Amino acid sequence: MKYNTRCVILVLALTSACSVIQNRKPGVSESAPISDDQMVVRSKTSLDTLQTGHGVYMRKCGEWHTHLLPDEITSDDWHVIVPGMAWNAGLEPSEEKARLKYMLAAKTKPSTSSDNN
Repeated sequence: MKYNTRCVILVLALTSACSVIQNRKPGVSESAPISDDQMVVRSKTSLDTLQTGHGVYMRKCGEWHTHLLPDEITSDDWHVIVPGMAWNAGLEPSEEKARLKYMLAAKTKPSTSSDNN
């Protein structure tokens, strides 16, 4: 039951994220943050891993759909989304891990239980 509820929430989150993306003003460029020292400290992940994750995100994710910015999806949902999308994109396990670490580190909004509301 919990899994089904999670799937429904995930579908709703993705649908609303698509709406946000479609409603962005033309000419306004929003891009995923570049990996930096603050992200390294916040995530306790090496800069090399974060840069690899950013590269995979920019290169691979855009082949399939419009890029979702890290803050457009909750941290909990990124943990659900990344494995499925990584399989679809044919990512290596190391690329999948680096991409997830990057997405979580790139979030500028703190992750809280209210993320799920």
